Amino acid sequence: MPIAISEDHLTLAETAADFLDRRDARGANRALLEAPEETLGDLWNEIVGLGWLGLHLPEELGGSGFGLEELVVVVEQLGRTVAPGPFVPTVIASAVLVAAADDGTKKQHVPGLADGSTLAGVAIDSSVEVKGGKATGEAPTVLGGALARIFVVPAGDDVVVVERGDGVQVEVPAALDPSRRSARLKLDGAAATVLTGARRTLTDLARVILSAEAVGISAECTRLAAEYAKERQQFGRPIAMFQGVKHHCANMAVATELATGAVWDAARASATGGDQLTYAAAVAATLAAPAADLCANLNTQVHGGIAITWESDAHLYMRRATTLLNYIDSVRAAEELTDLTRRKVKRAKAVELPPEADKIRAEVRSFAEEIKGLEAEEQLARLIETGYVMPHWPRPYGRDAGAVEQLVVEEEFKAAGVRRPQYGITAWNILTIVQYATQDQKDRWVLPALRQDVIWCQLFSEPDAGSDAAGIKTRATRTEGGWLVNGQKVWTSGAHVAGMGFATVRTNPDVPKHEGITMMAIDMHAEGVEVRPLKMTTGNSEFNEVFFNDVFVSDDDVVGPIDGGWTVRAPRSATRASASAGGGGGMTVPADNLVDLLDAHPERLDGGAARMGRYVAELQAIGLLNLRSAHRAVAGGEPGPEGAMTKLVLSEIGHEAAAIITELNGPDSVYMDGPGLMSNMLVLMHRGMSIAGGTSEIKRNQIGERILGLPRDPLIK
Repeated sequence: MPIAISEDHLTLAETAADFLDRRDARGANRALLEAPEETLGDLWNEIVGLGWLGLHLPEELGGSGFGLEELVVVVEQLGRTVAPGPFVPTVIASAVLVAAADDGTKKQHVPGLADGSTLAGVAIDSSVEVKGGKATGEAPTVLGGALARIFVVPAGDDVVVVERGDGVQVEVPAALDPSRRSARLKLDGAAATVLTGARRTLTDLARVILSAEAVGISAECTRLAAEYAKERQQFGRPIAMFQGVKHHCANMAVATELATGAVWDAARASATGGDQLTYAAAVAATLAAPAADLCANLNTQVHGGIAITWESDAHLYMRRATTLLNYIDSVRAAEELTDLTRRKVKRAKAVELPPEADKIRAEVRSFAEEIKGLEAEEQLARLIETGYVMPHWPRPYGRDAGAVEQLVVEEEFKAAGVRRPQYGITAWNILTIVQYATQDQKDRWVLPALRQDVIWCQLFSEPDAGSDAAGIKTRATRTEGGWLVNGQKVWTSGAHVAGMGFATVRTNPDVPKHEGITMMAIDMHAEGVEVRPLKMTTGNSEFNEVFFNDVFVSDDDVVGPIDGGWTVRAPRSATRASASAGGGGGMTVPADNLVDLLDAHPERLDGGAARMGRYVAELQAIGLLNLRSAHRAVAGGEPGPEGAMTKLVLSEIGHEAAAIITELNGPDSVYMDGPGLMSNMLVLMHRGMSIAGGTSEIKRNQIGERILGLPRDPLIK
């Protein structure tokens, strides 16, 4: 998905993409590969004419009066086409000047940057010092330095603005990315305007804007790789059918989506500034440049030998992505993110709600105030009676609440201290029953489950099927008044405490396997049901084997049509919107806890603060997947890829949490008590999270097939 979510931003993105494609921006990049020097062509003049350089600037300084949220939408599209020219350094310079310069300096430089008559080069690091208004020192890499007329360069905690002229030496070596050439800058007593204390501003804004370009590169490389994989034939079929290729593409898609959410949030944080912007920008920088590098490399890998020829466009993306690695410096960003976490800086998560939310809020607030002091049993009864217990469910069990109402309920209940029950797997089963069952079945099962009188389990997995959910061998054969069920289920969470189970059983072995499945509700205490808890590596028993030996199931307990259970086994979409970090299936550890461990023994962690910061960034990005989904729901958009990706990312970050804690616990990691306890629980169980509920390999297949449109292996039925 693009950075854009709102209708206006999506329109802006589509307009920019259409223009850049029609004007062959990528071809304009290629035209500069062997040019003796960088030049500005017709494409640049048209971009200037569109006013994009001033999109984020105040109208009184020649801009359009928008902000970074609009700018990053355009920069993403420029990255997608590896558009040539100094657009990015020029808008970084103007953004910094607007944020940090005095009025005179703004009026002197910003209008020219907005109309393209002044081009800027930007350095992220330098040894420049300023004395008496004169700057001396070097900046080894200046983005856009070849064509720049002014230079924005850090000097200690300050930033200096220097114009070409006396005391300014610009060297332009052969560039890895000839379409936007960097330069080495040497200053020797050059006249400089000092922006006092502005280095933080430069770093933050540069990270946001450069990361937006990196996201564009990531997204396009993912698209190019997926499209090529669909077409390239090898061994008689498209290479996209091979799991290795499919997983490359899925990993690209996940890295892109995490970075996209981080840039989107960082652009939003620019309106707040301060630590909120610094934190969000560091998250974006930690994820975006590595994502672009990964995707550019894997795009080359998927294309194979053709990608390392001059004629291929793959190396255009490699050139730009590698250059961005230097300017963004994800390692430093990750180290700073660790320090921000140490200082207890957190990024606030909130959804901007439309005006109609105010009409809903008064009613919800009044109800929350009414029930907050009730005893637990009475409070639950009122939640069920009013549908607030599961607002997104259809009436009469829920409120048919749309995204806006759901988010208002979440906010107001939190403020009042009202906590809705957590039903877990029971909720999945009951929502399916609400949607597919007869009225008699709903009357018998829904309210007892909502009252938590009965817990439900899912009887889906079988010993020989693994992730093949349709590989059902448990049989149900006709008998008078119902069915006799025989077979075995395994990995059944909570079966040892469940009163009812929702089971997939095979009722017709003579049709294709997806067509011969029926859904049945089974009394877990019925004769012939045997539950055997499985003792896990931790010594606990959370999963179970369940055996059926001539278990009678009445016709009244069959849910949905006979042999039509494949489409009944999961509920139809009843979209739940939440601003909280969502998703299960992982074993994450709060970042604060890990940073405390790091500070106790910093010498123990391979990768140190940078590795810790990457964990922090990925953990934050998981929450942003859910937050973007909520924003998209409020904007009336279709569901994005977040749901398919969250489980995979949570599992993977759980592995990293276990590894980090084990290293930091050092000698204590060999014991099952003391500070090593949490580590060893993770060591023993974290791999289970990338197996249960669909392995990470299956999730990658699903991402490749359902999100990127890659073909399935025809041998997998």
